[in-house]
Amino acid sequence: MTLTRTIAWSVLGIVGSVFLLACGAWAAILGFAFSIDAPHAWKGNSRDGLIFGLGALAFIIPAIFLLKSSIRCLRSLRQVGAGRATRL
Repeated sequence: MTLTRTIAWSVLGIVGSVFLLACGAWAAILGFAFSIDAPHAWKGNSRDGLIFGLGALAFIIPAIFLLKSSIRCLRSLRQVGAGRATRL
């Protein structure tokens, strides 16, 4: 894999993890709102809050792993680039 392709996939991974974190935050906020009867259109139910909370975890946990792997890949490239610059 070329250097540019590796950097591009890492950047896409970071953007994707930000998107997943935003979706997880939105699901957590909705779950909290639905569990405390916030919209006032229906009665609050803790089951709805739990389902949205689990959905939020389903977004957040993969986002963390994706972010960690992308950052690790970019750091490995920085170490390779630093070694190449000292040899020149």
